[in-house]
Amino acid sequence: MRLLGALLALGLALAAPLEEARTHYGAGRMEVVLETLKPLLEGHDPPEEALLLSGFAQYRLGQLSEALLLFSRLVGTLKGGPEALYGFGLALRALGDLEGARSALDWALRQGYREAEDILTSLPPPPPPAPKARKTPPPFRAEKGRFWIGDTPFQVRGVNLGVALPGRFPAEFPEEEALYRAWLELLSAMGANAVRTYTLLPPAFYRALEGHNRLHKDRPLYLFQGVWTELPEDEGYGDWEGPFLEKFLLEGREVLDALHGNLRRPPRPGHAHGDYTADVSPWVLGLLVGREFEPYSVEAYNQRHPGRTYRGRFLEASPGASPFEAYLAEVLDRLATYEWEAYGTVRPLSVSNWPTLDPLFHPTESTRAEEAALRRARGERVPEDGVKELNNDQVSLDMALIRPRPGSPVTTFANYHAYPYYPDFMNLDPRYREAQGPFGPSNYFGYLLDLKAHHKDQPVLIGEIGLPSSRGIAHFQPQGLHHGGHSEEAQAEGVARLVAEIEAAGLAGSLVFALLDEWFKRNWLFMDWEAPESDPFWHNLLDPEENYGLLAATAQGGFRLDGKGEKWEGVPFLLREEGRFLKAHADPEYLWLLYRGPLPLRLYLDTVPGGVPVAEGFGAEFYVEIGPEEGRLLIEAGYYPFRELDHGLPGTEFLLFRGPSKPGDGPFVPFLLEPNRRRTGRDGTDYPRRVYELGQLRRGQDPEGARDPTADYALGEEGLLELRIPWGMILISAPNQRLAWYAPEPVPIGGIGLLLAGAPPLRFSWPTWEAPPFALRLKPLYFRLQDLWRGGP
Repeated sequence: MRLLGALLALGLALAAPLEEARTHYGAGRMEVVLETLKPLLEGHDPPEEALLLSGFAQYRLGQLSEALLLFSRLVGTLKGGPEALYGFGLALRALGDLEGARSALDWALRQGYREAEDILTSLPPPPPPAPKARKTPPPFRAEKGRFWIGDTPFQVRGVNLGVALPGRFPAEFPEEEALYRAWLELLSAMGANAVRTYTLLPPAFYRALEGHNRLHKDRPLYLFQGVWTELPEDEGYGDWEGPFLEKFLLEGREVLDALHGNLRRPPRPGHAHGDYTADVSPWVLGLLVGREFEPYSVEAYNQRHPGRTYRGRFLEASPGASPFEAYLAEVLDRLATYEWEAYGTVRPLSVSNWPTLDPLFHPTESTRAEEAALRRARGERVPEDGVKELNNDQVSLDMALIRPRPGSPVTTFANYHAYPYYPDFMNLDPRYREAQGPFGPSNYFGYLLDLKAHHKDQPVLIGEIGLPSSRGIAHFQPQGLHHGGHSEEAQAEGVARLVAEIEAAGLAGSLVFALLDEWFKRNWLFMDWEAPESDPFWHNLLDPEENYGLLAATAQGGFRLDGKGEKWEGVPFLLREEGRFLKAHADPEYLWLLYRGPLPLRLYLDTVPGGVPVAEGFGAEFYVEIGPEEGRLLIEAGYYPFRELDHGLPGTEFLLFRGPSKPGDGPFVPFLLEPNRRRTGRDGTDYPRRVYELGQLRRGQDPEGARDPTADYALGEEGLLELRIPWGMILISAPNQRLAWYAPEPVPIGGIGLLLAGAPPLRFSWPTWEAPPFALRLKPLYFRLQDLWRGGP
């Protein structure tokens, strides 16, 4: 084995404990190695060399489960290189999982790790696929408010598996079985007992799940499998019948075949494909059909199919069910019938749903038409104001009205993607404001109790719950559980609170969103500033949707906001003169600046043609001023993407998104956002808007092993000021292509102009990229859930 030589060859600067551990490792003193490295492993983000040495030391001591987890931390974060894969494979082989070992060792060999070849050739050939026999129904039920495995109630504590790595779109799935296996090991060690997929993943995932669960028979990971559907091409979404229904059912049947290890799927754009031979059906706790359906599509279906009902073999639509509920009853029943006839088994069923379609009535949540009528009646002008919002209490989708027929082996449950900050009826309903949860006042807890009361004995699963660690805020919540604006530590505490409230409300469980920070995601408040199709290639820290993960996906390169200059040593000076200097650096997340000189720092930024003429040939779109305790970024008024208007009466002001713009010649204005618009409830009550200043800069630092994206600058020793500006805050639409926001479309730029008082104009440019350099690490959220869940059911 070449562990020590590989570490030396990488030229890594090892700290004293690592150097000492290497010496003990070479002398065969494995227990001393572990004791020496113990302090380095206590943080959230240990050095990968410490994990690697500890993993091999544990392996050589025969402590295989401990070794497997250490190697999983490396493989699951794409660290440790082929040597971590080699160790992962050795541990799996020693534990008896030969196919898992084969996947890890093969990946190591393909990365050039020749030592893996001898181990691979010594493994027996894979066993042939087992013949597919009819099965008895698994011991899974959803009833009496709970999931059940046999006679034991089962509290779901799980994680949603979004698996798109940076630089990839959502259907560009990883193909490496060992990567999925490492993720599953990490989630199991965290205390999760379930995972959820939104669509059929590649065969590698199901092989990994089967291998994991056969190794961990006493604590398997159960699966909630999604059956995804796009919507019909007809914009009105009325044509759900005929060919579209058959296509929907075909997708469901193929998913069921894959779960039973009985599918060969040819390549198709946007879909996973391959030979599905792993039978994971003994661990599939539930099937989740469909997606979050838009209310206008549900309403359109109901209007086009009045009187539609359904009564099938296992399920029926209850009296009072809407036509769309009857439609979904048919989809679920026909899928259950297929699995029963093909495989002799069934499992609990539900659909993907969200509070927008919940079956409750919310007096504070008028539709757009209702709101407009109320406002006109009191004399307001009600022009089209560009609100990007669905009608959140217009129509419902109620799983309580899709029920098993007498004697049916199929049970059903309700599933909601329910976050605490939206829709606004959670924030505004007086009943929810009065609710007292286990942590004190909680609008969210009040809403959960309302859902529980409606569904009675039907189990309620919160199929998505989470909080994002982002710089931007897309919606405010009364108890501070906002849609964004959280440090990673605050995210961890907030999500733990939400999970605990779900259980305290008596619900069947929760699935935390999500495994990874997903760079391809888009949020309503920030998405229009981004260049189309650029999303996966850079990380928008303003966007909450990109920052939910248990695994942080961050820019690679080691830059951390700490006010220290060591990491800047290889970065050239943009300005160097008596008493001050300026450096700049770019990565897929930030424009970084390092400044030494008098405070406050006053800096102008020129990104696109035009702007405030602050020097000859220099027009600025942004102005930054930072003092010891506070800072601010201002934007040129013509370039500001919003315009404040009103409806003709005091208190009716709102920010209108203007679309692409060009800068004028000033003045500079605050960069304001309006996450919560003014609302008018069904009784005419007005609820004021919430506005905040995006450009208010906050002093802070990133703690070791975590990140606080709400911190913008740090002051260090010897007068150093370190500043990082998220690309979206200066309207860079695609830093990977050097595209900036501009009218009528994003414009290519050669770089950014910078101007300090009393200095000549400076120019900073950066190389473009196709594949973003990124790094993965476990966030504090992982360890907080581990504290909450480990040892649970």
